[in-house]
Amino acid sequence: MTKDAHSFKRLVLGLQPGAHDRTMQLAVELADLLHLDLLGLFLEDSGLRDLASIPFSREFRPLGGGWRAIDLDRLSRDFELAARSIERKFMDAAKRLPTGCQFEVARGSIAQTFASVSRIDDIVMIAEPRSPAERATQQFSWLLEGAFRSAAAVMLVPPHIARTKGPVVAIAASSGDPSILAAAAIALAAKEELVVIETDGLDADDPRIRKLADDTGLVIKRMAAPNVRLADPAACAQAFRQIAERLIVVTRDTLVEGAASAISAARRVPVLIVEPPGMAAVESAPPTGR
Repeated sequence: MTKDAHSFKRLVLGLQPGAHDRTMQLAVELADLLHLDLLGLFLEDSGLRDLASIPFSREFRPLGGGWRAIDLDRLSRDFELAARSIERKFMDAAKRLPTGCQFEVARGSIAQTFASVSRIDDIVMIAEPRSPAERATQQFSWLLEGAFRSAAAVMLVPPHIARTKGPVVAIAASSGDPSILAAAAIALAAKEELVVIETDGLDADDPRIRKLADDTGLVIKRMAAPNVRLADPAACAQAFRQIAERLIVVTRDTLVEGAASAISAARRVPVLIVEPPGMAAVESAPPTGR
């Protein structure tokens, strides 16, 4: 592993109406740190337009509006205004980014959009909603599912980030886990320590970890956390003990459903989910690791 080695080329930020400025700034900072191009992708799912075209569909308007037929023209105007507002905020946040920066509006199925736009060397960044009501919406569910069905790595960002400095943590099923190299590349770029939490126990004489430290000059700390249930936020917090990390990296097939979101919520830092070697997510595959 050389000093600038990592497999990522672009960061794709999935954007929806109400996207928070801090999420955009975090995306810019990460793209700058890893020398990635940045794509802001505003997602307008065609399902809402399809719903509006159904003759008897209704929407509820508060403040006395009550139940009314969905106005397709009004819906289109609202999306257009939201897209332009988000574009202004995004381009302002990224105006000093030295790498390439682009903003696109994507219309159609979110799952198909991610499948067609994202690449295996992308990181797709998804901001977790600030309220349970937002998280329960079909729109966010589609967004999350589309990201995990893509070929890209996925980064989940909690609504409130506790730290932007500190070690980068890899949660590894073994010392050959792909999460270690990805976390090492980020730690090297950020000039931080690498902490490897090994869920299968430690091999004190493992040559791969020694070689990684020798090749990169990284300070690498290893911790054993056998049998920890990573989907359980309390167990996760116990495994991390006193680590004040800035980012967590895991491999997709080491997690059960919902684990990444649980870890992100418990630790209040972003979680990056990378693909196992030789495995690219396809649209027909069930999403995992959320």
